[in-house]
Order: sequence, then C-alpha cells, then structure tokens
Amino acid sequence: MPFFRLLLALTLAVRVAAQSPAPAAPPPQHQPPAPSPQLLSDGKVTFRLLAPHATSVELSGDIYQGLPRTGNTLAAAASIPMTKDADGLWTGTSTAAFIPGAWRYHFRVDGMDVPDPRNVLSSPFQHGIESLLVTPGDISETRPVRHGAVARIDYNAAAFAGATREMYIYTPPGYEKGMSAYPVFYLLHGGGETDSSWSTVGRTGDILDNLIAAGKAQPMIIVMPAGWTPSGPQVMTGDATKDPFNNELIQDIIPFVDSHYRTHADPEHRALGGLSMGGIQTLNIGLHNLGTFRSLIVMSSGWFPADRDIFFNGPDAARIPQYNTQLKLFWWGWGQSDIARDNALACIARFKQAGVHLETEETPDGHEWKNWRLYLSQVAPILFR
Repeated sequence: MPFFRLLLALTLAVRVAAQSPAPAAPPPQHQPPAPSPQLLSDGKVTFRLLAPHATSVELSGDIYQGLPRTGNTLAAAASIPMTKDADGLWTGTSTAAFIPGAWRYHFRVDGMDVPDPRNVLSSPFQHGIESLLVTPGDISETRPVRHGAVARIDYNAAAFAGATREMYIYTPPGYEKGMSAYPVFYLLHGGGETDSSWSTVGRTGDILDNLIAAGKAQPMIIVMPAGWTPSGPQVMTGDATKDPFNNELIQDIIPFVDSHYRTHADPEHRALGGLSMGGIQTLNIGLHNLGTFRSLIVMSSGWFPADRDIFFNGPDAARIPQYNTQLKLFWWGWGQSDIARDNALACIARFKQAGVHLETEETPDGHEWKNWRLYLSQVAPILFR
C-alpha cells in the first residue's frame, strides 16, 4: 500500500543518514598570535603576514631608515628577513632596536607590493599606500599632553577652474573653544608625496602638540596643502610664473584660510616652508611674492643648475637686495648624504655672495623623513617670535 511504501522509504533514509559521516567543518582561520607590527620591550619590532600560498615575502619601504647605521650604511645585521611557518604565517623580527620616529613599509609578496593588512596606520604616497610604524622616544611621539586637531579640508580652487582640492590643517590645543587669532605656517610636501604626508609620516600634530605643551613653540595653525596640481606633472623650475601652484597658494589657499580660520592675516604672522619639491616651491612662491611671508624654510632642496641660472638671471633676482628687510628668517637644512645637498649649497653660496642673511644646518643622514621631522621640531620654536 502507498502508506507502507512511504514509511519504509523514510526508515531507510534515516538509517542511511545515520551511517553517513557528517560533512567536515571548514578549517578554522589561522590567526597570528600577535598584531603586526609588534613593538617589543627591547625596542625591536616583529612583522607578520598570513600568506600560506606565497613563495616569497620581503619587508620593503623606508622602514630600514629606522634601524641603526654605520655612517650612512645600514648594518647588515639590521635587515629583517621574513620566514614562513607550517601554517603559512610569515614572521620577521629586527635584530636591532628601532630608533624613535615614524617609518613607512610594505610587504612584497611574490613580487607584488601590499600594505600590512593588520596595521591600521598608513601614510599614502601620490600613487599608493604604505603602512606606518611609529616608535616612541622623540618629539614626534604621542604624549599625554593637550592635543590639537588635524582636519582634512576640501575647497574649490579658482586657479584650476573651480576644481575641488584638499588640504590638511592643524589647529593647536584649545582652538575650538577659544577666540584668539593665530599665526599660520604653510608647510609643503615633496615630490611623489601628498597633502596628508606631513600629518602622517611627518607627525606634524604630535610635534607641535609636544612643543606647545613644553612652552617651546607658539601656538600656530599649520596648513598642509597638495603641492601637486591637476594641470599635470609638477613643474620644477626657477621661474615662479611657470609653477601653477604659485597662483593657487596666493589666490586660493591663503584667502580661504584667512576667511575660515582665526588668523593674523599679515606677513608678520605668516611663514612658508617645504621639503624637496616643496622647498623649490617655497623659494619660487616666497621670493616671487616677497612681503607675503616673513619666514621661509627650505628643507633638503635647492634649484637644479639650469633653474638656478633662470632665477639668478631673471626678474625675481632684482628683489634680492630687499631680502634682509623683508624676511625675518631664511632657513635652510639638509642631510650630509642628501641628494639635494649640492643644490642647496650652490644656492646658498649665490645668496651669500649677494649679502643675504641665512640660517643653515647640516644634519646626519639623507633625503628622508627623519631629517624633515627634525627640521620641523627645530624651526617651529623660532617662528613668530
């Protein structure tokens, strides 16, 4: 009968199911035992990456600038090889303690560059993102002091047909609840960097917070714009009229800041500085618009030979006799192994021949953020005094 056939079929199905093995549970996802990067008690750092199918993993980037050197050469023992365990976890620990600062890095996995997926700190280049290791112990560390704020600001630039542009702006502790006006330091990044570079790997906010808390620097606003422009590759020239960023800073950025923030909108309370490409922009904009800024800060920079001739043989050179009265501070800094050292020294020699008063400093190491953070920490205390 149909009923008995149905009952028999159900009984057989139950028996078969009971005898069949249960489907295998998916293997648990392996979790590294500690985060990456992990700062150890002795100052060494461990990096980890779960990549079970990778055949090669290397640690790359500026990270090795944070390790000890013999002169300007990285000690061989300071390299960080990555090794793979049975679970596919790659691990590498430095054999030396990192010096204080901020260091960019990425993993190179079978030839492909990838940021550290376990690290929430990052610092972008113009065409990519690097992970960021911050090691405490110097003026750029985060300390238990009153903190300012760093905000990303969008604005429309008339210099580029109303294009939407962005910049980062640091305001000092207490700005939000106060009524005071502040001086402004316009701080420019280098080639290949972005407007966020100074506030990430450059550690601008923490450096200023710590200096202000110690009474070593005046509270100030720091404006960090994008020195690259939508009109094409950045112009590296000795003719300021050919640099499109010149018009944007003077016609768009400074008026925007003065109208949206409580600033002392006069040359006495306005400084301009930058590193590498931003140093050339500082020279072009600051000297072409003499009287707009009282302080110019040139880090690891100087015109290339042909561009140097363009400037010193061009119309802006006629203003050189005014520098000592129009500029309160004309500061230059570079590293001993800096790729910009020769250009800086050549420019300085020409200015000194013309009787221009300069402040200069040569520091160890090269064209790197270690030096540029140091220069910011040295310059900020002497601005607006």
